[in-house]
Amino acid sequence: MWIELIFYSAFFSQIWLISYHYPQRIMSRIDYIFEHCPVEKYAKLYPLGYEKAQEGKTLYKYINIAILIIGLTVLTVLIIANQLGHIALKDMKFLPFAYGLLQGIPFLLLEVSATKQFKLMRTLNVQTTRHADLSPRSVFNYLSPTRLFITVVMFFVCIYVMFSLNNFEISFDIAVLIGSMILSNGLFLGLGYVLLKGKKLDPHQSSLDRQKMIMTSFRSYTSVSILISVFFILNRSVEHYSIDNWEPLINSLYWQVLVLMTTGAMLKFTTLEEVNYEVYRTNILSKT
Repeated sequence: MWIELIFYSAFFSQIWLISYHYPQRIMSRIDYIFEHCPVEKYAKLYPLGYEKAQEGKTLYKYINIAILIIGLTVLTVLIIANQLGHIALKDMKFLPFAYGLLQGIPFLLLEVSATKQFKLMRTLNVQTTRHADLSPRSVFNYLSPTRLFITVVMFFVCIYVMFSLNNFEISFDIAVLIGSMILSNGLFLGLGYVLLKGKKLDPHQSSLDRQKMIMTSFRSYTSVSILISVFFILNRSVEHYSIDNWEPLINSLYWQVLVLMTTGAMLKFTTLEEVNYEVYRTNILSKT
C-alpha cells in the first residue's frame, strides 16, 4: 500500500508542478513584460500586436486549466479503481508519460508561437546598419569541460549497463533504447551547433542576453542527456529485477525532473529584470 501512496503523491506533484506552478510563473513573466514594456514604446516586442499577445496568454492559461482538471480527475479515478481492485499499480506505468505529453502541449504551443514571432521580427526588421556579433563561439565559453565530460561518460555507462543487464546480447529493446539515446543526443548536438553558428532567432536580442540564453540552453541539453542516461539505467533495472511496481513512480519523477531541467532552468537563469529591453524600443524618429 505504501508504494501506491508514494506514486499518488508523485503523480499529484506532476500535475501541480507542470500544469499549475510553471504556467503561473510563465504568465507572471508575461504580465511583467506587458506592464514594463507597453506596446506604445516597445512595439518590436509585439510583431503580431498587443491584442494577439493577450489572446495567446489567455489561450495558454485555459489550456493548462483544462489539463489540470483532467489530471486531478484521472488521479481520483485511479485511486478509486485501485482501491476497488480494478487496476494494479504496475498497469499505470504509461500514465505519467501519456499525461506528461498532454501537459507538454501548451509549452509546445508557446515555442511554436515564439518561433513565428521571431520570424516575423526578422521580416519587419528594417534596420540597415548591421553590427558584428563578437560574442564567443566556442562551446567551452558556455559549458565547462567537466560538465561535458560527465555527460559523455554517463552516455557510455548507460550503454554498458544496458548490455550487462542483457548478458551482453543485442535485442530489439536494447537496440531501440540505444537508438533513442543516439537520436536525442544527436538532437542536442544539432541544436547546440545552431545556437553557436546560426543566426539569432531574435534579431533584436543583445549579445549579452544571447550569451546567457546559449549558456542556459547548453546547461539544459547536458542535464537532460544525463537524465536520459540515468532513466534508461533505472528502466532496464526495473525490468531486470522484476520490480514493476516502481516503474510508474520512476516515470512520473523522470517527467518532473525533465521539466525542472528545461523550463525550470530557463526560469531560474533568465532574470527578466536583467534583460536589455531597450533593443525593442520603438524608434520614434523613424516615424517622423
